Amino acid sequence: MALWANLPFGLWPGMGMNAYFAYTIVGFKGTQTAVKKVMMAVTIEGVIFIIMSALDLRRYVFKVFPTWMMKATMAGIGLFLAHIGLQAGNGIDIVRDHPAVLVDLVTLTGEHFARTWIGIAFFCLMALLILLRVKGAVMIAIILSAILCWILNAASVEQFTYKPMCCLGSVSYPEPAAGGLEWYPKPGGGFYPKPTCDNPFTVPGEGKLTETDGVRTYTFESTASVSHSGGVFTITNGGTSQTHSGSLYWQGIAAGRDSTFKGGCQDTCMHMLGGFDPMCFGSVLVETGCWTGMSYQDRATERLLVDGFGEGCLGGAGRIPKTYGAPNAFASVPLIATAGPLVPPFSGWAGCDANGTNCVSGDVSGGTILAWDTDGFGDWAGFWNPLLTLLYIDFIGTMGFLYAAADLSGLVDPSKPETFPGCFAAFMADAVGTFVGGFLGTSSVTTYGESMAGVYEGGRTGLTALTIAFCNFICIFLTPLLSSIPTLSTGPALVMVGVFMIEGVKDIEWTDYMQAVPSTVCILLQITTYKIEVGVLGALLVWTFLMIFSGRILLYIPGAWEKMPPKVQNFVSKQVGDKEFMDRLRKVGAIPDESDEPKQISIVPTAEAEHIDKPEVRQAW
Repeated sequence: MALWANLPFGLWPGMGMNAYFAYTIVGFKGTQTAVKKVMMAVTIEGVIFIIMSALDLRRYVFKVFPTWMMKATMAGIGLFLAHIGLQAGNGIDIVRDHPAVLVDLVTLTGEHFARTWIGIAFFCLMALLILLRVKGAVMIAIILSAILCWILNAASVEQFTYKPMCCLGSVSYPEPAAGGLEWYPKPGGGFYPKPTCDNPFTVPGEGKLTETDGVRTYTFESTASVSHSGGVFTITNGGTSQTHSGSLYWQGIAAGRDSTFKGGCQDTCMHMLGGFDPMCFGSVLVETGCWTGMSYQDRATERLLVDGFGEGCLGGAGRIPKTYGAPNAFASVPLIATAGPLVPPFSGWAGCDANGTNCVSGDVSGGTILAWDTDGFGDWAGFWNPLLTLLYIDFIGTMGFLYAAADLSGLVDPSKPETFPGCFAAFMADAVGTFVGGFLGTSSVTTYGESMAGVYEGGRTGLTALTIAFCNFICIFLTPLLSSIPTLSTGPALVMVGVFMIEGVKDIEWTDYMQAVPSTVCILLQITTYKIEVGVLGALLVWTFLMIFSGRILLYIPGAWEKMPPKVQNFVSKQVGDKEFMDRLRKVGAIPDESDEPKQISIVPTAEAEHIDKPEVRQAW
């Protein structure tokens, strides 16, 4: 992209593609399709794109795209990114999902109010810096926001700290209050009721986890000792004892958060009660605060209020809010290894025998390089269906973004919208990226929308893309630092990119419904479906429908207009459209040509006419 196309766009595994690849095709831990078959499909997709790019087919296909649709695509991509930047767990935590209305405003005075207001504040700061033309405004706001979040996490502020709280005894699940904080939506609709530990006695201390040679040891470090008899607990602390007939409430294990122990409630309970105690099987994780990473608790039951994606904290489909602690290291050595055989995701999990062997799905051992299954060519569901789907999504999405981004960079000539400087090399770079990504073990590599931030900082040449490539390369070694950047810090940048990219809608003729209706469909579908290609395809379908049933398609088919009955010609010629449509009506003689229309004559006032007799004035006039 930098050295041949000389364009300022970056290449990266597409985020939408990642989600589709992981959750839809492969499934959780490979329970849908073996990952090696799908990775082979990604690699073959890259080969096909290289051939198509070499034959320049991608640019030819774009000729069917009207110019105004390119503008709508650009605006839709921007608003799509802005919508992600507003979300809980992905951005500034200002919107969350809702079981009834799908999208809802978070409560600005509720459990996670501090996070939400921090996101809002740093978006405003970023906007101010951009308004004042401060170089690096986006990065300045991101760094300052991240440092603040790290400080709050280090200070153990509740909203920025993972704090699992356990309950042994009576746990109630009250119905959610409408519009209040007492509901936690889950994917696919419905909600989780918030659990409450009834009549609790809070035991001081917290659970601890140590691991030696793969063996885990759970303890509960406390100044108090607890015993029970006949359903009554006796708590001894500092030489004084008291009894409690309600529930026990204590802090579980904040380290080693994974799905195998769900906060460690059972294990810490047994250590707290002095050894194995069947009563502890009734302990429940009722609160978590925030945890600091991905895929924890993802096999928890519904009663634990955590969804299957395992991201973030309670609420917002498990995504309110996701935060990170300060980095514990600056750099690390990347892990590079060739992929090994398929392994079972869990013993007896879907796709494996009861003893964990003969798995048709699952993860791969070792690394990700050459994670291919060459025996999958005869498998429609596991290879051909993913291949065709990825081809379609990547083709439409990349084409729409590249032209929209090129137009935003001022590279597209309105008289030849199907081409721009470097477009052949850009499509080739994108295709090679997809192939190399499949070789290394990632989902489809594509030209990604976030690279538009570099364009708005002034990037116009391949030097910007080269800088992106270099920064992405060193990120491989800076994983401990960069993985600690919270979404609260990056969310405002996504919203700001949306601000930048929406400006293209000013070139759409909104009074011409042939442009306005498909453009609106294009923008809305990109936001609501999370897929650029769906918005582009939806707009094309609506535009095609309108072209056919309005009769305007006849103006684009050679010889068709002359063969139409006068009533049809009259029906079409009475319509009002943009300049291109009116020009085509003049070309077929449906309306008078502008050269045949009377010209407006200017009348010179008498006082000015006296000076026209002078030769130089007459010539100028």
